[in-house]
Amino acid sequence: MIDRPAWAEVNLSAVTRNIRSLKSLMPPGSRICAVVKADGYGHGAAAVSRAALAGGAERLAVAFAEEGIELRRQGITAPVLVLGYTGPEGARRAVGWGLDVTVLSEDNARLVSEAATALGGTARVHLKVDTGMSRLGIGPEEAPAAARAIAALPGLELEGVFSHFAASDAADSGFAREQLARYLDVIARIEDSGLRIPLRHMANSGGLLFLPEARLDMARPGISVYGLRASSERDSLSGLEPAMALRARVVQTRTVPAGTTVSYGRTFRAARITRLAVLPLGYADGVFRSLSNRGEVGFPSGRAPIVGRVCMDQCMVDVTDLPEVREGDVGTFFGPGGPAVGEVADRIGTIDYEITCAVNKRVPRVYTEEESRR
Repeated sequence: MIDRPAWAEVNLSAVTRNIRSLKSLMPPGSRICAVVKADGYGHGAAAVSRAALAGGAERLAVAFAEEGIELRRQGITAPVLVLGYTGPEGARRAVGWGLDVTVLSEDNARLVSEAATALGGTARVHLKVDTGMSRLGIGPEEAPAAARAIAALPGLELEGVFSHFAASDAADSGFAREQLARYLDVIARIEDSGLRIPLRHMANSGGLLFLPEARLDMARPGISVYGLRASSERDSLSGLEPAMALRARVVQTRTVPAGTTVSYGRTFRAARITRLAVLPLGYADGVFRSLSNRGEVGFPSGRAPIVGRVCMDQCMVDVTDLPEVREGDVGTFFGPGGPAVGEVADRIGTIDYEITCAVNKRVPRVYTEEESRR
């Protein structure tokens, strides 16, 4: 991709500073587990993991065993928790690579126990309790008995019990507090039976930021690690810096007469003599097609509207009002120098997470270490 002047610029120093800001909110002795699943929300999991650990994160979390194994292959030795379902083959690989495993039931835990005993080792497991997400996990009523049974299985160390918020980002925190109460009741019932849980954790980014009582022994921030919004309803960016910018250089400019149509479907017609700039990023790269005739690209001299339909590999912007823009100049689709990720997300009706996760792997990541722009 060297000949293609388009890249995602990731400021690793911003990630490190974000972790420090988040950790400053935690109780003394509590831990940060940085969530780096989905290739670090599109930023690059290995690079982000190192930056997060440098900022004081003690642990990392991924969705699937393969993501954790890739971190191990990249030389990362910190504890890594697999948050999603792990089946028989995944259990053997996860245990073999020294990953911590989420278990959803006694049967699921037995798979990990069998893998650990076959390998002659001990696997750390975390029991997930469903307190209202209605996704993965065991019910609160079954959880205490399951925890005791899991702790007794050979080759297992029940290191943690956790849950996940469904609406910690909402302006009304009522349901989040209900979930937290259910979770804490489960923990109390487990510990009343004499079983100590070293790591109690429930707070995602929203929980960490908005519910101090949910910080507990560990928090699992994801989107906040990358300096993006944990909520569109509440201020969640104080002290955080966006880490990614999606950029490309103008590869051609041209002036077309009034009445000229642009791109597939001819959805844009120039109302005046129009100067166009072509940028080599499209919907296969993470520039959503829904930004056609709606998005903007930032240049040092101002913003230019995306005109016509976004193509698979390219898009066009109207730089008539930015006469300074020339071939080779850098345009920013989101991030510092262009629209904020949240602005792009709001424009197309999605969330910050989807914007960075959509940046395709064919877009090179360029890592920088920059001082804070705040």
